Amino acid sequence: MRVDMRWSCLGLLWVLCVAVGCKRSIESDVEFGKAKAILWVDYKKERKITKVGSVRSVKVYAQVYADGSLKVLSWCKKQPMEVEDYLLKRVEVYRIRKEIFDGGYLKPGKQYLQLRYLPGEIR
Repeated sequence: MRVDMRWSCLGLLWVLCVAVGCKRSIESDVEFGKAKAILWVDYKKERKITKVGSVRSVKVYAQVYADGSLKVLSWCKKQPMEVEDYLLKRVEVYRIRKEIFDGGYLKPGKQYLQLRYLPGEIR
């Protein structure tokens, strides 16, 4: 009787460990997916970045289209409303350069991206 009880407890413990491990791997794939590219949504070549801490990154899950446009599907971490509004407005006019697609650095489809912006540009 005691042997059956031990095996039952060990079996239950094993099932619990497997379930927790599977849940962690699913969560890490969804929440912490690796960003495929870093996109500077408000950068201009002639602009000089003077302050060291003046650049911020936001990780998003986005749909990238073959014409270079993109659509933010979700934010990996909740952002203040003014940051989300600013980035959504910038993404509407932002286009990914053709060279990035040609070089294989980025492909059309749903993927994680990092959007870099300058907080001083938010008005």
